[in-house]
Amino acid sequence: MKLKWKERLFSLKRVSRTHRQLCVLGVRIKLRQATARPDYYSDLPIQKNKIVFRSILRGYSCNPKYIAEELLRRKLPYDLVWITDQYVLKSLKYFPPNLRLVMINTQEDLEELSTARVWVMNERMNAFLKKGLKKKEGQCYIQTWHGTFGFKKLAMDRNDVDTLPGMNTTRQDAQNVDYLLSNSTFETELYKRHFFQCGKILETGHARNDLFFREDKAEVARRTRGKLGIPEDKKLVLYVPTWREFGETDWLTMDLEAVSAALERRFGGKWAIAIKLHHLMYAARGVLKKLASSVYNVTEYPDVQELLVAADVVITDYSSCILDFLLTGRPGFIYAPDRARYEKKRGLYYPLEEAPFPIAEDNAGLVKNISEFDAEEYSNRVEAFLKDKGCKEDGHATERAVALINDIMSD
Repeated sequence: MKLKWKERLFSLKRVSRTHRQLCVLGVRIKLRQATARPDYYSDLPIQKNKIVFRSILRGYSCNPKYIAEELLRRKLPYDLVWITDQYVLKSLKYFPPNLRLVMINTQEDLEELSTARVWVMNERMNAFLKKGLKKKEGQCYIQTWHGTFGFKKLAMDRNDVDTLPGMNTTRQDAQNVDYLLSNSTFETELYKRHFFQCGKILETGHARNDLFFREDKAEVARRTRGKLGIPEDKKLVLYVPTWREFGETDWLTMDLEAVSAALERRFGGKWAIAIKLHHLMYAARGVLKKLASSVYNVTEYPDVQELLVAADVVITDYSSCILDFLLTGRPGFIYAPDRARYEKKRGLYYPLEEAPFPIAEDNAGLVKNISEFDAEEYSNRVEAFLKDKGCKEDGHATERAVALINDIMSD
């Protein structure tokens, strides 16, 4: 198309929804729009075969991962998109080739969300709502969440809720949810308060926990250890301290050598220690470099579930990952040196004593709990705990989630 002489001298105009064309002295330059008006996204049509995934754990992980994998395994005719961030660029090798990746905080993330039939998330969508994303009629939001059975109070139940920023956006996000996937009667009641005015709560189980029931779980454990360089002849204890919003570093006080020695005495064999920090504990990552070379820093490993299936023992303070781990029946221990302060500031849904795990608030107590661990008593407590919480985990959660998506996509 010929340009008028004035346009050849200088012009700037939109040539598509996503590009503008700059013309200077006859030279045409196509420019990607850095931003777009909110109504731009609302005008984009929904693509009925598109599903967008996002995980708060940043890598290819948690419930969205296992749902996406099952969709890919079945070779269903869907366009699957995963919203990533800069961190994930370090672990691209973990993503399957048939999963399209787009970067967060670009125009593409809102475009993909605005045109998707289904959103599958395990975190709130506050960041996208603040940028102008509006859920359209015909779009479906499936929230799978990333915790289980407590411990830590969620935002609306926290003791410090009045000081939390962005609560209006949190309420907006909850109202957008069409389906919330629960793994227990306990979690269902919790979600009724936390995700007020959301759609249906379905007790499907959590897709990520199907791994603990799979026939190939031993092979997954072997591959995971191989990726991390952990010798096959060593048993593995995984330490998973949770995030402290208040900046405390009490988790650093664990005597790793004493713990390793106690594990050897009680369970036999040689032990490797791996530490997985919460994805928000950026400031603490440098501390791990100062630990002994025998301690494995697995913070960058994207899939916590694979670490759990590879571990023989898990130690944490308040991370709910240990409540997933109890599905394996293997020993778990609580080390909570800042318990009183944490309970006052953040709050727990129930006393730690109600969970099956031996509790220690100092190193001497932790070593004692390991040395005196009673496997039969622990097994009985795990069974009673799961029954009390109304646990629905049976290894078929992913199937139920995929069946839900297929129903939505065919509607």
